[in-house]
Amino acid sequence: MAFEFMDRASEKGFQKFNDLAQKFYSVLKAGMQMRDDLNVIMTCHSENIGTADDPQLKIKTLGKMLDSTLTVEGLFTYVFFTEVQEGEDGKPCYVFQTHSDGTTTAKSPMGCFEQDYVPNDLEYVLEQIAEYNA
Repeated sequence: MAFEFMDRASEKGFQKFNDLAQKFYSVLKAGMQMRDDLNVIMTCHSENIGTADDPQLKIKTLGKMLDSTLTVEGLFTYVFFTEVQEGEDGKPCYVFQTHSDGTTTAKSPMGCFEQDYVPNDLEYVLEQIAEYNA
C-alpha cells in the first residue's frame, strides 16, 4: 500500500485512497478464497492509535476508508503482535503475543495457545494451530 501511495502522492483528491483500499480488500478476499489446506500468513506493521501512556495498537492501514468500513483484524482467526522481551541471557528475545492485553488486537481461539507469549517461530505457531484444529 505504501509503495502505491508514494507513486501516486502527487495526485489530488480521494480517489487514490479508494483505489488503495479496494486493492488491499481484494488481497484479503483472495486469501479467504484459497484452498482449505493452505495457511495464509499476512504480515503487517502496527500503529498506535492511542497515546504513549495508553497505547492502542492495531494493523496499520492507509487512509480512513479501511478503518471506517472494515476491521482488518476481524477477518483473521489469529492475530499476533511481535514483542521484544529480555531473554534469560539478558539479550533481546522476540516473541509473538497471542492474546490481547488491552493494548493490542492480538487474538487466538480459546485453548489454542495457553501462553500469552510464544516463540517468534512460524513453524511452531502453525504446528500449534494444526494440533488445535485436529
